[in-house]
Amino acid sequence: MKKTGKEERAARRREELQKIASLPMKQRIQYIWDYYWLWIIGIGFAVVFGSWFIWRSTTAIRENWISVVFPNAMTQVGNGSQLWKDYVEYSGYDTSKKNVLFEDKLYFDPTTPSGMNNAYYETFVAMVETGQMDAVTMRREEIEALGRSGRLIDLSSEPCRKIYETYKDRLVYSIPYDTEYSTQPVPIGIDVSDSILMTRYHIYENSCVYAIGSYTRNLDAAVKFLDWILEGRTGPVDSSTLEAETAQAD
Repeated sequence: MKKTGKEERAARRREELQKIASLPMKQRIQYIWDYYWLWIIGIGFAVVFGSWFIWRSTTAIRENWISVVFPNAMTQVGNGSQLWKDYVEYSGYDTSKKNVLFEDKLYFDPTTPSGMNNAYYETFVAMVETGQMDAVTMRREEIEALGRSGRLIDLSSEPCRKIYETYKDRLVYSIPYDTEYSTQPVPIGIDVSDSILMTRYHIYENSCVYAIGSYTRNLDAAVKFLDWILEGRTGPVDSSTLEAETAQAD
């Protein structure tokens, strides 16, 4: 009876195994390596990669203590920067358990349609709408433009009442595109132009406004960071700082 292809392959495998088994150990190892080295490397790589993937999947940090985005920053304030190190030390957050994420590599201009037509803005939107962004800083006119989109939390809403009352002399407003939500200016930011972000870390010129993402997962952490950069100040912004902001806008 003629053997099938499957039977022939099985017979060849048996012959190959018998041949390998008949060789002395040293020759057996050399033979296996000479004829099967590609398979050995491939399997070894698969095992190493699989082990790494399992370890990464089970130990990777999946959440943030806080995530702050600094679009158009003039200085380095991202992860590992002096700002990041100073805040991690101050906050006492354990970065082996969760991330402290500071993103300073996004560049877009929300004051014009063309300025938002880039991958940086799309990344920013994705971070906001997936709840991966807790807070953002930008220049005053940029935050005012950004606030119209509804991606910044309304500071007069119930979850933010304490923020609203504490920083009422620093509020920045925008009229939303969504007229069903409001036709009146809505508080969407807090002027922090006199904060250490400007005086110590120099991230922008003249003006800086802090806002909280509409879908933040860490509202309390966003407030804690705000308190830190303002060093506890809650009154109005100094008049000379406001004059510099006005001059910049003009």
